[in-house]
Amino acid sequence: MVDDGDIRIGSAERDEALAALAEHHAAGRLDANEYEDRRGRAADAVVRRDLTSLFVDLPEPRPTLTAAASTLSRPRASRAMSRPTAQGKVARTLVSLSPFIAIGAFFLTRSWLAFLLIPVIAILARTLDD
Repeated sequence: MVDDGDIRIGSAERDEALAALAEHHAAGRLDANEYEDRRGRAADAVVRRDLTSLFVDLPEPRPTLTAAASTLSRPRASRAMSRPTAQGKVARTLVSLSPFIAIGAFFLTRSWLAFLLIPVIAILARTLDD
């Protein structure tokens, strides 16, 4: 079993720790040198233990570090692994055909603006897919 201190952290946890350190610095609990040292160590942190060691001698606020635990406890269904819906199939088909639609519109209108249909179709397909 993995020790809680060995669980890897992400950007959200690092940002939370940096915000807490800034509050401690503003409150006068950390001088400029100590704040910079801890700030650098928080930015380089990889596992929970790296962050918790920075707050051993400090009162609240401290980073909660709950985001990493909640993502480990329940797996999320990935969009790529979910079964495509009929709307999703239509959206992918539209995006695949958008260059050809744009070329056809270009020959009809003789305007390069027809090629702007490609991103417009992609944006519409994205809203259809959601």
